[in-house]
Amino acid sequence: MTLSSDEYADSSDSQLLQQIKSTRWEKLRCVLKSPDGRAMAKKPDVYGNLPLHAAIGYKAPDDVILEILRIHPQATREHGTDYWLPLHVAAMWGTSPEVLEAIIREYPLALDDVGEPGIKGRTPRHFSDRFKHNKELLERPTSEWVRLVGLDY
Repeated sequence: MTLSSDEYADSSDSQLLQQIKSTRWEKLRCVLKSPDGRAMAKKPDVYGNLPLHAAIGYKAPDDVILEILRIHPQATREHGTDYWLPLHVAAMWGTSPEVLEAIIREYPLALDDVGEPGIKGRTPRHFSDRFKHNKELLERPTSEWVRLVGLDY
């Protein structure tokens, strides 16, 4: 994703999303410390992307992505642009193995989500060859992840 600071920015974006989209990581860290900032972690932009989607796409530092994930773990289950989950964004645009594993552990069933229905539909696994450091995490069977995290499905 690695977008320019003006691309996809919207005046209706929360302060949190504005900091993400302008890649102002220090200011973003300050916003996340406030109660309002934590509430903003649950608010999508006009495109339906949550701050977790945006932080991954804009290549936020790991600590920022992990803090947003900690604040709003349910974001891993919410579809954004192209009906993609945060795991799709992470698999397509790349993250560290630590971030990718944290996202998978929170919602391992995302590994099998096809995103936008139809010809464009791809699971996050489709992108496993893009970043060798994440290949093993994406190719581990969903059933193994489910067992590992103790999820009932």
